[in-house]
Amino acid sequence: MRLVCVGLVMVSLLGGSRAGVGQAGRRVEVVVEVTASPVDLEESGTSAHGVLDERRIAEIPLFNRATGFTDLLTRTTPGVAADANGFAHPLGEHADTSISLDGQPMTDQQAKIFANQIDPNIIASLNATTGSPGAEFGDKTSLVVTVVTKSGLGRRPTGFVASDGGSFGTWSESGALGGGNRRWGDFVAGNVSGSKRFLDTPELEAIHARGNSESGFNRLDWKPREADLLHLNLGVGRSWFQTPNSYDAAAQGQDQRSQIQNMNVAMGWNHVFSTRLLGSFVPFLRRDVAQYFGSANPLMDTTATAAQRRTLTNTGFRVETAYARGPHTVKVGGTYWHTLLHEQFSVGLTDPLFNALCVDGAGTAVVATGVRSTSGCAAAGYVVNANYIGRLLPYDLSRGGGVYRFNKSADVVEGALYGQDELRLGSVVLSAGLRYDVYNGLSRGRQLAPRLGMAWKVPGAGALVRLSYARLYETPYNENLIFASESGQDPSSANPFGSYRSEPVRPGTRNQFNVGLAQGLGKYLSVDADYYWKFTHTAFDFDTLFGTPITFSVAWRKSKIDGLAVRVNLAEVKGLSAYSVMGHVRSRFFTPQVGGLIFNSVPGSAVFRIDHGEEFEQTTQVRYQMPVVRGRRPWVAGVWRYNSGLALPDTVPVYTEALALTADQQAQMGLHCGPVFATPTRAVRTCSAEEFGATRIRIPALGTQDDDRNPVRVTPRTLFDLSAGEDALFHLDRTTVGAHVSVLNVGNTMALYNFLSTFSGTHFVPPRSLEAGVKVSF
Repeated sequence: MRLVCVGLVMVSLLGGSRAGVGQAGRRVEVVVEVTASPVDLEESGTSAHGVLDERRIAEIPLFNRATGFTDLLTRTTPGVAADANGFAHPLGEHADTSISLDGQPMTDQQAKIFANQIDPNIIASLNATTGSPGAEFGDKTSLVVTVVTKSGLGRRPTGFVASDGGSFGTWSESGALGGGNRRWGDFVAGNVSGSKRFLDTPELEAIHARGNSESGFNRLDWKPREADLLHLNLGVGRSWFQTPNSYDAAAQGQDQRSQIQNMNVAMGWNHVFSTRLLGSFVPFLRRDVAQYFGSANPLMDTTATAAQRRTLTNTGFRVETAYARGPHTVKVGGTYWHTLLHEQFSVGLTDPLFNALCVDGAGTAVVATGVRSTSGCAAAGYVVNANYIGRLLPYDLSRGGGVYRFNKSADVVEGALYGQDELRLGSVVLSAGLRYDVYNGLSRGRQLAPRLGMAWKVPGAGALVRLSYARLYETPYNENLIFASESGQDPSSANPFGSYRSEPVRPGTRNQFNVGLAQGLGKYLSVDADYYWKFTHTAFDFDTLFGTPITFSVAWRKSKIDGLAVRVNLAEVKGLSAYSVMGHVRSRFFTPQVGGLIFNSVPGSAVFRIDHGEEFEQTTQVRYQMPVVRGRRPWVAGVWRYNSGLALPDTVPVYTEALALTADQQAQMGLHCGPVFATPTRAVRTCSAEEFGATRIRIPALGTQDDDRNPVRVTPRTLFDLSAGEDALFHLDRTTVGAHVSVLNVGNTMALYNFLSTFSGTHFVPPRSLEAGVKVSF
């Protein structure tokens, strides 16, 4: 019966906690319970992964509900580096994440400026795979997250309402209710939240940073007979937020805002054919609408004024069968996606120095008032700017031009077929799979991708050794893909910015190797370490447009990424539990750019460290549940976070270039000359190399900077968070009232996520924040 249970896990995960099987008139009831034991090495398989159940998720302190899903990943998954605005860089890549939501595949970006995230309140379990993925997963594979939502099937009515408030006007109201019987169930959840620091800000002070979000989710389950289980997921979300201003932007009076709306409909049908064979079918429809609004007065927007309305409509289905017999567990299936893209985009230059016609004798760009063509530079006493781009002049508002407008649609069709067999032979587990991917979009491609893996439970050693290889097919990001892929080689092209790109964004290919060790240390402690090597041809990233949330896909020639992901787990011992996740990654990208669009400067060296990797990052949480006293059992928890700092390619490579920054930019990086620090209104323009320094970014000594071996990096940061609470402060019949209080960044450490990054901009880590809340459960 154990192998039958293995095969039935999929039914349980996609459709509920019980699966009934009929065979020869006899009904077999199988109960599958998903748990995470620190020493359960036999079931670890050939890929490194971690599981969070409902209880564990509730114990993770979340300070921003709009990015709660990303917080769960960065705080509990090794090798996933946190960046600003809910960005997560898994294992040295940019947002290279696949999410399976009750069997529905989702591979588009989940950062706050791209989409409304999954509400953590709806998650029953979360499995994050950081090792080599199985054949059922493709497209975005550095991190594969399998999410099972809560269900009301077979449960008496239960629910909660919660209210939270904290620093910077942050507030949240949420609730959920679920219940049903053996044949049907319903679970519904909702959340509304807001803050005066909704996005991460370019200044320590939050200026023009208000925002709010709302989400709703409903899961309906119906079990018409023992062999069938159907569920319907319905989800909606909306967020509205301002683009935070720097002091420079605030002085200009910038008022840029965004709105993101989404809806999702997915159905799941699970059918048990026999005790050995089961199947599932998941059709889905998801739609995202992202809007960006420039200031009412376009000339108030620095460098350029921009606006967009981008829609992404994703339809498709996933079908899979699982067969278990003897030592074999076989999966065969396929996925089809049809994504409709529509992009409306406008931009107009407002800074006369961005595309200056003329330069002075020292080569410095000048406004050259009254000059309307390069032929007038000499008469005004200047020299023609060698970097001037003539086709941008019609869209230069500072010289009487108009706004460039873009409005196009496109289709992206993807398909995949796969098969995989897991073979258990005593202490050895072998897995072999094959996947075939087809991509038909603005570019086209296809690939046959084998997957191989082995796990060996070392007899008597309490250890599991893993080895795996995966051939992977990486497809382009869908966000602003049309504009980024517009041909710039044709002089008649409608895209005036096309000179910054080389060809349409094409799929990439990757060879990935993993070697891992899971070791049980006694009854309660375990360590899981995984080293990976990823070699990718056509490696993806994003470029930011003038500090706005508008970004465009970029493809580089190749990347070489290797790193270590480690998870240490201490199961609860007399109320004390702890875990630590840590990672090290070297993320090296190679020029030239081979696709997409770059508005900013291209890294000057042939090899550079992208802003996805850190030399070392770790998160450690310790939680103590006190003994019961008068019916109460309070708890305290502490979180220690360390980040060595993301790389900043082609950003202020030498101190002398820092002297030319604005006073505000110098203050952001903590630039100083001896004891004299730059302020937002007072710049440092001269300083000797001996006295020059910066507190928030690390600039290598003069002559030693190297974008690959010794790049500019954000200064390391150490942050501590503290939480305390009581989950049953009061008991009222079947109702309990709980309360908690949390402090984020207890030491009020001033640190940056990034600085003038070509791909991200500038963002501060939130300063010390206080949050308190009350939760009523029934």
